[in-house]
Amino acid sequence: MTQAPTAMEVTQDQMKKQPFKWSTILFTAGAAWGAASYGYSASIIGTTLGQPSFLNYMGLDTNPNASALIGAMNAMFYVGGIFGTISSGWLSDRYGRKAVIMGAAALIFVANALSAGSVNIGMFIVFRTLAGAGSFAEVTIVPLWINEIAPPRVRGVLAAINGVFVDVGYVSASYVGVGFYFAEQNPLGRAIWRGPLAIGCVPCILCILCTWFVPESPRYFLLKDQADKAWEVVKSLHSRDDDPDHAFASAEFYQMRRQLEFERTLNVSYMEFFRRPSYRKRALMSCGLTFCCIASGSLVINNYGTILYKGLGFGTTQTLLFQAGWLGTAFGTSLIGLFIVDRLPRPVFMGLGFLGCGITMTIQTALTANFIGSTNRTALAGTVAMLFIWVACYSIFLEGPSFFYSGELYPTHLRAKGMTLGMVSLCISSIIWLQSAPTAFKTIGWKFYLFFIIITFLAAGTILWKFPDTRNKPLEEIAKLFGDDDLVMIYQNDIIIDPQNQAVVVDEKNRSSTHVENSPVA
Repeated sequence: MTQAPTAMEVTQDQMKKQPFKWSTILFTAGAAWGAASYGYSASIIGTTLGQPSFLNYMGLDTNPNASALIGAMNAMFYVGGIFGTISSGWLSDRYGRKAVIMGAAALIFVANALSAGSVNIGMFIVFRTLAGAGSFAEVTIVPLWINEIAPPRVRGVLAAINGVFVDVGYVSASYVGVGFYFAEQNPLGRAIWRGPLAIGCVPCILCILCTWFVPESPRYFLLKDQADKAWEVVKSLHSRDDDPDHAFASAEFYQMRRQLEFERTLNVSYMEFFRRPSYRKRALMSCGLTFCCIASGSLVINNYGTILYKGLGFGTTQTLLFQAGWLGTAFGTSLIGLFIVDRLPRPVFMGLGFLGCGITMTIQTALTANFIGSTNRTALAGTVAMLFIWVACYSIFLEGPSFFYSGELYPTHLRAKGMTLGMVSLCISSIIWLQSAPTAFKTIGWKFYLFFIIITFLAAGTILWKFPDTRNKPLEEIAKLFGDDDLVMIYQNDIIIDPQNQAVVVDEKNRSSTHVENSPVA
């Protein structure tokens, strides 16, 4: 007769087969429409600036301060992002992750609608600022929510869906902009630029509708001492059909609950990031990563792509098609990242991305320096090709981690605030580069790219050398990577599920006793 498996064998087998349910994927995709709202709102300015009707309506084709105004239109989106990011961290801890995702989508809806109805440049900038506030609340809380509902072994894949939807927003905005450019010959041509901005309301509606049906983060419920609700979410999302006893879900939930019981006793102020060296290190890593992702040139190329292509001698139609193709490449290659993000250590994965971006940017800069203004079409085409290869490297290796890696670094009681710090850093970096780019391209030209190259290679070296690998690790155990063993209440490997007695059996590390509970919720 075959011997029944022991409790330890049941637990180990379930740990190896962590669930990857279609409902979790669908919920993730539903909430990720918030990321698409950000992507569309952030990217639509690129093709809007390429629309002759917009430039003419706002007087930017004749205004001597056009470069400064264009810089302000881009930068104020990210100024709004700072306020949206800071408020979203506090609101998500107080009212829940879902409430902030839906509220931010509503704010973007209103801001995009009123941007489309703007009658002067001042009004346009004001509502672009509001759109930025809502957009950055989305890309702060959506990846945080995904990190908190995903099983450890597939967390990278699910979190990378956020990056894919950011690119969905980017590429949609670009092709909508191209389509409306070709429609400028109709009688409404003078106002045709309003259409693409108004369409930015669509992903907001989808986000609100879909998020209504997604579950709240179980870790948020535990922060609010609502263990029953948290267990229902974990049991629903982290159980398999061949696991009727919910072995993995029970072990994971027990670890979450024990950890959150402890973390609720800790200080949750921003001062903690300065008091404890390990928290300070985490904050520097998350802020450094998001700053360098923007400083690699990603946003400058995205927002000023039409200007870059015109500078290479291409016409308006070609520049808009290049911009759309560039963002289409970003979307297509971000899908590749889904299949490899959890196969490589996080530092290697991100380090490869920065190295690829640095190498292609170096080649692109050399071609620009030597052939800009020339009639060598082959060299100019090569310059454009390097920009396409650059975005492939960025989208595969950096688009996803630029948002979700920060959320993996922090304990639950500080995760929202930690994500806030990372996104504020991203906004500050965006303001610096977007505000300076128009003037820099006019004054120092191709030399502006040297800043991107230097920062990109420095980021690659630092990440490969210093950043920890959070892949496949429960969020409750990340503290150990920073030497904070005293902050880890229990390790998943110490949890044993006894299916015969319906009990959670815990072998406490470095202790001789065994702890038994009859329910993961008790």
